[in-house]
Amino acid sequence: MKTFWKFLLRKSLPADSLKALHVAVFGLGDSGYQNYNTVAKKLDRRVQALGASAICERGLGDDQHPNGYEAGLDPWLRKLWSELSSCCPLPEGLSEELQLLKGCSPESHIPTPLLQPPPEDTGTELDPKYKVTYLSGSEAEAQPHHQDMQEEAVAASYAFSQLEASLSGVAIDTSNAEAISRLGMTASTSGTTAASEQARYGLWRPFLAPLSCNTRVTSPEHFQDTRHLEFDLAGSGMRYGPGDLLTIFPRQSPSALSAFYKRTNLNPDAWVKIEAADACSNGHCTPVQVRVGALVQGVLDIGAASPRRYFFEVLQHFATSELEVDRLEYFATPAGRDDLYTYNQKEGRTVLEVLQDFKSAQMPLEWLLQTAPPLKPRQFSIASSLAKHPSSAHILVAVVDYKTPFKRTKRGLCSSWLASLQASKPPQPGERIPSSNPSTASDSAVSDDRMTSAVPSDHCDSLSNGNGLMSSPECSGMTSRNSEAEWQSLVPVWVETGVLSMPASHAVPMVLVGPGSGVAPFRSFLEERQMAAAGGEAVAPCYLLFGCRGEHMDFYYKELWHELLAEGILAKGGLLTAFSRDQNHKVYVQDKLRDHSKLIWQALLQGAQIYVSGSADKMPYAVATAFEDIASWHAPSQNRNNKFVLKLQQTKRYHVEAWS
Repeated sequence: MKTFWKFLLRKSLPADSLKALHVAVFGLGDSGYQNYNTVAKKLDRRVQALGASAICERGLGDDQHPNGYEAGLDPWLRKLWSELSSCCPLPEGLSEELQLLKGCSPESHIPTPLLQPPPEDTGTELDPKYKVTYLSGSEAEAQPHHQDMQEEAVAASYAFSQLEASLSGVAIDTSNAEAISRLGMTASTSGTTAASEQARYGLWRPFLAPLSCNTRVTSPEHFQDTRHLEFDLAGSGMRYGPGDLLTIFPRQSPSALSAFYKRTNLNPDAWVKIEAADACSNGHCTPVQVRVGALVQGVLDIGAASPRRYFFEVLQHFATSELEVDRLEYFATPAGRDDLYTYNQKEGRTVLEVLQDFKSAQMPLEWLLQTAPPLKPRQFSIASSLAKHPSSAHILVAVVDYKTPFKRTKRGLCSSWLASLQASKPPQPGERIPSSNPSTASDSAVSDDRMTSAVPSDHCDSLSNGNGLMSSPECSGMTSRNSEAEWQSLVPVWVETGVLSMPASHAVPMVLVGPGSGVAPFRSFLEERQMAAAGGEAVAPCYLLFGCRGEHMDFYYKELWHELLAEGILAKGGLLTAFSRDQNHKVYVQDKLRDHSKLIWQALLQGAQIYVSGSADKMPYAVATAFEDIASWHAPSQNRNNKFVLKLQQTKRYHVEAWS
């Protein structure tokens, strides 16, 4: 792809290079991010600049839309088929027949779902991407076995991701060939890894980090449960910098997994070989041999994410109830899009819940692998400085917990699992980790959606330790480890480079805007500055703008911020807080920026770099607009076209980390 793009951007290409080409571009993106559909926009502009003719106007799919990208795709396809029928008419006599075969109405040229068979041919077979073969008893016995189910699930996820990548024509990482072919790698749990092996950590080889502290940092009466979590990295050789991310592979609910096996008639202890259904284009599609239980737990998100419309398109082919077939067919059409949204996305339906609703449908494993949402690792901004905490990584996690329009309780898969874990003493080198097979696990384990049978425990009492946290012996990893529940506190983690990075010099001021859990990376930034100052280095003052609902509800790391104020790490008057619900009118961080525009402008004149972190919904735009206003007030000649923020971005002085 990079080679292709570099070729397209060559200045030596004649302006009419693509004059014989007719193109139609549809992009997939998320408007919550700054560079929304940038690739599609640039590609469309470039090919037309080289002489290509557009068949129809560029389409943009937005994952932020309630109906997902299909909301933009359906009308774009109508335009595309209409234009194609005009500019590329079919020979007389063939038009109606071929339109039916393509799934189009001759009158409207509107495509029906791609998988729906033509009306006269109800026996059309689906084309699977994968071929699944069950191994015999002797073949299964020859496979490597893992002590821990979670470790095996992560290994399955990595091996399957490599098969999927090779099917898409992406070169696989041959340095991990053993993991790909045999699932033979093991996660690291002891101090056998040197610091030089840092780059080796990832989905292919996570570090099983003990959870050494689990603290609720919101008041007990506040509806939002937010946790400060600390992971012990001792002996891993793992290093990170301010702005980096801690990636966590989540554990699915044992009760949801058991229900899924029962509903799909899958045996979690059976072994299967997964390979490409057709010959690989690059010839490097290494088959994956894996236990079904590990495959489901590590690859399929069965109890959290909602399936796409494609799942319903395929599911109709395996339903036997006429009523269910009709409903699924309707959901798979543009006409049924809004009703599908009400049933599926708006209610947060999961794959398991959909299968339980459509009881006659028995989707084979190969199609579940192709249509179900993939289980994805979760990324969290690291909220600690390695200079201050040399053997641990801290994160701030807001537990997802909400009611659907039909009053169904939904909880986040990873956040609720992490909140339920007990802080434990790190395992000793060579100490065995008990098996935790979800197929036989008790239903008393935590349910991701309801959490009815287990309540997250807070293990830290009300002793302030100066960092804005609650501390107790448990937070120092001093608990006794005498139950399997405490062994569950080993979490698969690895470090990835984040989009934020501190200035090269501590002499550069920083303006940090981090409402809610967006403040997490700035704890890392400011602790880094604190340790540099403690070592005698000159440190420029910083400004922190933090927003939350209430000072006594969710003022994260309050004690630490005041400590940094006292030490001069935060400038005098440099802690600006916006408590949105502590007065009659709502106040947000962008309001505080405007209220203190003179202070912020002085920091910018001193060369301050701006960092913004938090929800991608409305906050980044609102904050950028506030900075535009500040520039207009204090230097109107420099901001005539409201491009002050753009100029800061171009000079690498404005940085945003946002998520949806």
